[in-house]
Amino acid sequence: MCRVFARVAVLLLVVLPAQAAPMDVIANLAGRQAFEWRRMVVDLNLVGPYYRSDAASPIWIEGGRMTERAAALLDALNRAAEDGLEGSDYLPRPLARAEALEGDQDVAGFELAMSQAFLQFARDLHAGRTSPSVTDPTIVIARKPVDAAAWLASVRDAGVAETIDRLRPQHAQYNQLRQMLNGYRALAVRGGWPGIEPGPSLKPGMEDPRVVTLRANLKARGYGGLDVDEASLYSDDLAEVIKHFQRRYGLDIDGVSGPATIAALNMTAADRVRQIIVNLERWRWLPVDLGQRHVLVNQAGFEMFLVSGGEMIDSRRIIVGRPFHKSPMFSDSIAYAEFNPTWTVPLSIAGSEFLPKLRKDPSYLSRNNYLLYRGWDANARPIDPYSVNWNAVSKKRFPYRIVQQPGAKNALGAVKFIFPNKFNVYLHDTPARQLFARTGRAFSHGCIRVSKPLEFAQKLFGLDDTLSGGQIEQIVGAKQTRRVNLKSRIPVHLAYFTTWIDAEGLPHFFSDVYERDALVSRILFGSV
Repeated sequence: MCRVFARVAVLLLVVLPAQAAPMDVIANLAGRQAFEWRRMVVDLNLVGPYYRSDAASPIWIEGGRMTERAAALLDALNRAAEDGLEGSDYLPRPLARAEALEGDQDVAGFELAMSQAFLQFARDLHAGRTSPSVTDPTIVIARKPVDAAAWLASVRDAGVAETIDRLRPQHAQYNQLRQMLNGYRALAVRGGWPGIEPGPSLKPGMEDPRVVTLRANLKARGYGGLDVDEASLYSDDLAEVIKHFQRRYGLDIDGVSGPATIAALNMTAADRVRQIIVNLERWRWLPVDLGQRHVLVNQAGFEMFLVSGGEMIDSRRIIVGRPFHKSPMFSDSIAYAEFNPTWTVPLSIAGSEFLPKLRKDPSYLSRNNYLLYRGWDANARPIDPYSVNWNAVSKKRFPYRIVQQPGAKNALGAVKFIFPNKFNVYLHDTPARQLFARTGRAFSHGCIRVSKPLEFAQKLFGLDDTLSGGQIEQIVGAKQTRRVNLKSRIPVHLAYFTTWIDAEGLPHFFSDVYERDALVSRILFGSV
């Protein structure tokens, strides 16, 4: 692809007609909805806003020659692969072969077609090639709009490179993933690493010919100390290397090369290249500004980060929704926390999970600190679970309201953090804290359970001096439900990244628990 674009750049470095396309010809064309130039369609709804302005001037041609900006655009398209994009998607054949332009109309068409190429590339770089929510109702992220007039004016005044740099996501993870993409592409070109044949789990102390291949696989990834005399022996040193690998790939850290570890080892370098590209795409979906202070939830990595002033000041483990109860993806703002919360059981859970238990044992509610209400009206009164014929109650039309009172058994624990949204999901504590020790933590109904949430509350409320740690302790100790508003709302982003760079600069790859990578990959790489 690089050689093709180098040739394109040379072809366009030609002397154009002495009369560069007058702006009145360009403006006249730009007044239409579309026009055909050299058998390609130029979308004038896209490029027209700039050229219909009184301040507009040609960007790509001047004095009968292609401008430096045109050459810079070709160079940028030549390097589009650095962002996981394909330059050939933006430079159609008629534009690439426009070495001889004849007349004002032809030159004007070239000018407008170049602007279309730039805007299409800039749009995809800025907002993503795919629409975030096109195929998944649990993803609610509006695609960032194209400001054609402003972007083209920026190219005219500041140049292509500066404009593209400003439109490219500025998040540190994005820039690190770009570098990582280059490295894994180089690995793929060199052949990657050898695959390990199927077989029983490999454990310390075992001798197996596959261990030789395992060592070669790890060595190709950059791990050292693997060249030993007894290459087929699964030594303790090798087990430690495997533990490091498992930590980076979101696997159980046991030093055993079982089915999941071998499957991760056998993913090719080309597979990892595609995974990185998919994650670059997701960064383009996010808001340009995440917020000077913000919370970022990485569902695929089962982690949550609190950021202030560009510095990560807190990170902790989280539990997300099961694959059939996916946690959604969207951005919002945390408005308040509720300490010692009650939990109103959603109707779907009441019908599908509580009703079978109540048919067997109505005392389940009192034993777990639930109150049963006759209905959902604000004035509905509590009733005795034994007064209900549970066998006659419909799963789909569950008429009662079940509310769990504050306490040690409450499903929301000691605190929940609210950012009102249509999914009714939030961050919260949990009494099942032993689950945070698990590696894959997809156990909830969609809400995000937070490890040691009172510590998180202290840091969150400490950002604007709303509450101190001592005040939080007093509120929780009072055992009464209490809402506390943040002085300033904190942006929260529920995201999904299966590739992540840690604080030490090491790449991590996580399992695609919701199969969202697979979906985006099919769109990006043309298998849909």
